[in-house]
Amino acid sequence: MDRDLEELRPFPPLGPAVKVLMVWPRFPASYWSLGEVTEIVPERSLVPPLGLITVAALCPKQWAIRLVDLAFEELSDEDLVWADLVMVSAMQVQRDDVRRTLQRASKLGRRTMIGGPYASSEPEALLPLADHVVVGEPDEVFQEIAADLEVGAARRLYRVTEKPDVSRTPVPRFDLLALEKYALMAVQFSRGCPFTCEFCDIITLYGRRPRMKSPTQLIGELDRLLQLGWRKEIFIVDDNFIGNYKAALELARQLERWQLRNRYPFGFATEASIDLASRPALLDAMVKANFSRVFIGIETPSAESLKEAKKNQNLRRDPLDCIRFIQQQGLWVMGGFIVGFDSDQADIFDRQIEFIERAAIPWAMAGVLQAPPTTPLYERMKKEGRLIQGGLEFSNFSPPNFRTVLPLPVLLGGLRRMLLTLYDPRRFYERVLDSLELWQVRPEQKAPALSFLYQLRVLFKSVWRQGLMSDYRRDYWRFLGRLMLRCGLNPQKRRLGFELALSGHHFIRYARNVVETLEAESCRAAVHAS
Repeated sequence: MDRDLEELRPFPPLGPAVKVLMVWPRFPASYWSLGEVTEIVPERSLVPPLGLITVAALCPKQWAIRLVDLAFEELSDEDLVWADLVMVSAMQVQRDDVRRTLQRASKLGRRTMIGGPYASSEPEALLPLADHVVVGEPDEVFQEIAADLEVGAARRLYRVTEKPDVSRTPVPRFDLLALEKYALMAVQFSRGCPFTCEFCDIITLYGRRPRMKSPTQLIGELDRLLQLGWRKEIFIVDDNFIGNYKAALELARQLERWQLRNRYPFGFATEASIDLASRPALLDAMVKANFSRVFIGIETPSAESLKEAKKNQNLRRDPLDCIRFIQQQGLWVMGGFIVGFDSDQADIFDRQIEFIERAAIPWAMAGVLQAPPTTPLYERMKKEGRLIQGGLEFSNFSPPNFRTVLPLPVLLGGLRRMLLTLYDPRRFYERVLDSLELWQVRPEQKAPALSFLYQLRVLFKSVWRQGLMSDYRRDYWRFLGRLMLRCGLNPQKRRLGFELALSGHHFIRYARNVVETLEAESCRAAVHAS
C-alpha cells in the first residue's frame, strides 16, 4: 500500500471506539434508477450500497456503525454530529451529492473519508473535499487504515495498489440495511474482467484477472440474507459473472443444490459478456440455480465499431444469434448500447433501433460513448488532443467528453430519435411481449413468493397511475390484455410481464425527460458549430 506523504494538517486520534456514519449519496435520475416505479411499489431504491456494507464488515468490531442511504432518507445534523468519522462511497455520477455531504460534514467539524470508484478514478477532485481519500480496494489493508485513524496517524491519501484476495473478504453487514426499502439485494462473487474494451474502466480499476470468492463463501452470504428475512431477487453485481467460466459453473451448480435445500427462496440476475452463448453447460447450470435475467453489453451492431473498441468477444458469433440462444435457454436479456464511436456512420441510429427491436430487448440502455478517466479511450483521446477540458462524464446521456467524428448535433439528435422510438409506449410494450414469447422458461425457474397484500397494493397503484392517470393508458391496457391472452397460464411470464408493465412508467417518462435535455444540448451544439 503506497501512501501519500503530504500532510495538510495533523489529525487527532479517534481512539478505539470510533463512531462511523456511512453515507450513500443520491443518484440523479438514470436508466437504472427506476425512480418513477417507486411511485407504485413499496420499495424506495433498486439496490443497496454493497461497497459500504462490505467496508463496514472490515471495520474493527468495537466501532459503532450507522448507515444512511440518501435514496430514501434524509441526513440530519444530529446524524453527523453523532459521528467521529463520516465515511462516503460513491460513483462519479453521484458527485453532486458527494460534494454536499462532505461539505456539510466538514462545516460541523466531522472527519471525512471517501472511497469507491469515484475516489479511485479521480482522487485529485476529492482531496479538497475530504480529509482522507482511499484509492483502490481496501479489503486487505483496512485494518491498517483503521489503526492509523485510531492513533492519529491517518494520511490524506491512501493508494492501495495490490488487488486483494476476495476469498478473504468477510460477509457484508447486511444487518445495517433497511431491507424492506430495496427491490433487489446485491451480492458479489468476482471482481475484474478478462476483456480489454477500450471505453471500460473495470479493467483499470479492478484488473483483467477475475478474482473470485469461494462458492461456500457466497452461499454463506445467502444464508445470512435468509436469516435476516430477505425473500426477493438477488443481483450478482459482478463486472462479468462468467469472467472465469469454470468458477462460475461450479458456483451455479452449488447454488442449485442450495436452492433445492431451501425451497428456492431467491431468484438471481447478473451481468455477463455475450460469449455466455458459447457456454451451454453454464447457461443450463445458471437456469437450474434459478437465474432468470442477464444484462449483456451488446454496445452496437456495427462490426467496425466493435473492432475499434476492442470488444472482440462480440465479434466471434452473430450477436443476434447469441441473444436468441440465451433467451431460448431460459434467460431474459437486458442490453447496453452505445453510439458515438469513431466508426459510426449517420445510419447507426436506425441500425441500433432495428437490432434492439429484432432482438426483443425492452430494457435497452442506449447512451453516448464517454471516455472515463483511467480508460484506454481516455488516454487515446488525450493523445489525439480530442479531450474536452472540464468535460467529465455525468451520465450516458451527457455530451461526450471528447470531440467525436460524428458532428455533435447529429450524434445528440440521433440519440434523441432513438430514445423516442425505443420508448414510445406502443413500441416498448410490443417489445416486452416479443421478449416474453422468445424467453423459454424452464420448469426449474421459480419466482420468489410475494404476499397477496403486496401484490394487491401494487396492482391498485399501477391501475391508478398507469391505467387511469397516464397519457399512455391505452397502450398499458392493450398490453395487459395481450399479456393475459399470451402468457396468462404461465406464472413466470405473467409475473415478469406485469413487472415490465410497471417499468414502463419509468422508461417512458425518463426517456421523454432525457429527450428534452438532448434537444437543448443539440441546439447548443448547433449554435457552436455555426
